[in-house]
Amino acid sequence: MSEEGPDLSCFDFGEAEAEASEGREAMLKRHRKEEQAVRTEAKARKHAIHKADRAARAAADAALEAALEEMRRRHAAELRAGGGEGGGGGGGGGEGGGGGEAEAGGEDGEAASALGELSLQEKGGGGRGKAGKRRAKKEEAERERERRIAACHSGAGPSEREVEMRQIAEQLTPLGLRVVDIAADGHCLYRSISHQLGMGSEAFAVCRHTAAEYIRSHPDDFLPYIAAEGAELGQYCDKVATSNEWGGQLEITALANAHKRCVHIYSADAPVLVTCPQFEELGPKVLLAYHKHYYGLGAHYNAVAPA
Repeated sequence: MSEEGPDLSCFDFGEAEAEASEGREAMLKRHRKEEQAVRTEAKARKHAIHKADRAARAAADAALEAALEEMRRRHAAELRAGGGEGGGGGGGGGEGGGGGEAEAGGEDGEAASALGELSLQEKGGGGRGKAGKRRAKKEEAERERERRIAACHSGAGPSEREVEMRQIAEQLTPLGLRVVDIAADGHCLYRSISHQLGMGSEAFAVCRHTAAEYIRSHPDDFLPYIAAEGAELGQYCDKVATSNEWGGQLEITALANAHKRCVHIYSADAPVLVTCPQFEELGPKVLLAYHKHYYGLGAHYNAVAPA
């Protein structure tokens, strides 16, 4: 994160300008969706950080708060710009001199009131059942992720990405290696490992099930870490097997043991991380690159291959 605050350029908030004529209710609904997308993304990102890494988790919380604050300022500005369109009054000529400040104060109050209404509506929910809300929430998160990735591919990624890629390349180039771009859809770790195992990145579902079954059958090795996250073993394994939840070091360890492969993980700010070195001589190593800034606010894994 730069000193200027979080980079939200990867979030496609441009729709707000294109919908200048939307009514107040439509605007509030869109604001709810945008805030929920940011919260969902931040929750997934924080889940990928180990429980013991308090500094990283605190930084993730701070990034979320800064992102929400910036977004709420924008929402307030949109509500002020919408003025009386959604209903509610506003008196008279807008070009007068001294009355402008008082009018602006009234608009700020209305915007604050609308934001309060936004939070209440979000908590209170609508007429949909819980399953419908979860489904809609998941679909919106997927759409937001796709928009963010598309924006990054078009050159809107944060400058930290370029710095990080250069630092990783400085490690890989002398070894005759390069980063292989893997889709960022929540399955990136499993896609990267299946690519390295010669299964093709589309075999990520097989890797998910393999990791889940290994963890399930070796509870003593993993339960202390899973319990530290407040999860139950069976539920955790089900999520690994069937969801698009990001994978991390626990799943890397499970897959390394299941396939008896040593895993090397390259990152910009740390020496290469070696998992299961006891399998170093048993077969080709699984080579991964770990990125903190590859897609906006999210951590990401890529595969590594000969240049």
